[in-house]
Amino acid sequence: MTDAARRTLIRVGAGIAFFLVLIWLMRALESVTTMVMVAFFIAYILDPVVIRLESHGIRRQISVLLILFSVLSLVIGVLMVLIPAISGEIYDFAAKVPKYITELSNLGLGIAEKLDLRLPKDWDVVTPELIEKARQLIPRLADPAGRIVSSIFKSTFGILSALIHTLLVPVIAYYLLVSFASLKMEITDLIPPYTRKPIMEKMNEIDRVLAAFVRGQLTIAAILGVLYSIGFTLIGIDLAIVLGITCGILWIIPYMGTIAAIVVGSAMALAKYGDFVHVLYVWAWICIVQLLESYVLTPRIVGKAIGLHPVIYILALFVGASLFGFVGMLVAIPVTAVLKVLLMTGVDAYRNSYLYNDPKGERSGKSE
Repeated sequence: MTDAARRTLIRVGAGIAFFLVLIWLMRALESVTTMVMVAFFIAYILDPVVIRLESHGIRRQISVLLILFSVLSLVIGVLMVLIPAISGEIYDFAAKVPKYITELSNLGLGIAEKLDLRLPKDWDVVTPELIEKARQLIPRLADPAGRIVSSIFKSTFGILSALIHTLLVPVIAYYLLVSFASLKMEITDLIPPYTRKPIMEKMNEIDRVLAAFVRGQLTIAAILGVLYSIGFTLIGIDLAIVLGITCGILWIIPYMGTIAAIVVGSAMALAKYGDFVHVLYVWAWICIVQLLESYVLTPRIVGKAIGLHPVIYILALFVGASLFGFVGMLVAIPVTAVLKVLLMTGVDAYRNSYLYNDPKGERSGKSE
């Protein structure tokens, strides 16, 4: 083994050991890691706005305070508008649930009769069996969600401690935003001078990809949530705002937002109107929103910043949730985006290395 290969092997081993220790610390201090990662995520999203305010002569500390105050005011204002509307929707829907169940049951019976399907005559016998099956199934369905929720509150002292962590997030985000430039300089200074330039070029590439992707995904999800809510409200189905916001959030997971909109929106339309005309209205609006997202929003906002396959996207979310719970889901896609850039860099380095282009190996292969 050459000296260069030995040095490379040592550096790779040191890097792997560092990341293993980092992952262990993240798992051991999950609640603190969640708080810090959320704060860093907020700071990373808002940093370009702070830089723009700085360019107009406003001190960084003042710029950070203005941005954080504006964001918090916007969030509080949106919640003050949405919470009463959502509460009213849920209250009205809860009152109509028995009626909707009856109407959907009658509709199902009518379809079964037209299709000449045999259904049990004594529903009093079948109903307890269905309830028992549902009781067995619900814990299985709720288990992943329960793990995520429990991970949020794990290693804390309950709701009070979680509230304190939540209140600390904007404080940590403030200090991160104020010291972003100095942190970057300190981290850069830790990189060995002989390899600093290529590493910083790669880090800048990762930053460009990550910034475009993360900010773009959040922007598109928010726009889709508004569009779904408007369309479902105009159609007149129940829980229009709740369903619209939920579908917008679920859009971050490939196909999940669309599937939820189709399934739940169709059920709501059938339950309220009892015809397929309003179901077609729901489908038509979903098609319009999806076409707008595919051909207008994503190309303009995200572009080709990253090309993650939907399967890789979904697997990354599941792996992140399994390893680190909520914080794992939070960082799964950005980490996967970074890993893709690093993997492409590694592949290019391999193709240019003596392992791939070994003249001795090529000559020995020909001699054989």
